[in-house]
Amino acid sequence: MSRESKTKNLVVYEKLRQDIIEGTLRPGQRLVMARLAKDFAISETPIREAIRRLESDGYVTFTPHSGAMVTRLNDQELSEIYLIRISLEGLATRLAIPFINPLDIKWLKKKNNEMKAAVKKGRYESLARLNKAFHLRIYEAAPSPRLYKMISDLWDAFERWPSIFSLVPDRAKSAIREHEEIIDALESIDVDKADILIKEQKKNTLVALQNYTVQLNTGSPEMLEEIWRKQNKS
Repeated sequence: MSRESKTKNLVVYEKLRQDIIEGTLRPGQRLVMARLAKDFAISETPIREAIRRLESDGYVTFTPHSGAMVTRLNDQELSEIYLIRISLEGLATRLAIPFINPLDIKWLKKKNNEMKAAVKKGRYESLARLNKAFHLRIYEAAPSPRLYKMISDLWDAFERWPSIFSLVPDRAKSAIREHEEIIDALESIDVDKADILIKEQKKNTLVALQNYTVQLNTGSPEMLEEIWRKQNKS
């Protein structure tokens, strides 16, 4: 493969990957190579190579008679990852609170204000990055690098799917309000409240995603609610 072909391949890969993450390309949407080649003004070869790489990374799925399409949200995998995140992120928050300092609080407030500004401008595609940075700043404060890496890896796994804010824009305003409550709990060093708020936010996001997948006939939110109730009783 020539260097030029590799460069074109990478450009197409990065653009399609970003469009999938931002929700411009939706789960189940077909990727037609001839159309993409025309849009990028290049031959189909680098398009084909980019799509193969996207498939290898889990962003794209090949199906009989349909060809390449953006990977659909997998209800079971979503639930599994989120239920793990609920536990790990709650623990990381509890461990982080004694180490959260005024500079961290100031940074978290600034990041949440950036999310507010993005919502006002309708720039929902930028919210996933801001939201991820907000949460990882909290967990990074905990003196538990292995726990932080586990959480970070689980966040990275979600980049295979569009952001919740692109799929369900109404979730953005609720998330910002929840962040304000989390910041207050961190600032007042209320370990139990911060733990509960972090877990509740994960649950609220997962319910929103579950409801979205119901519209695509891929899952049932009732199943999640039952799992959540059992977890809270344990």
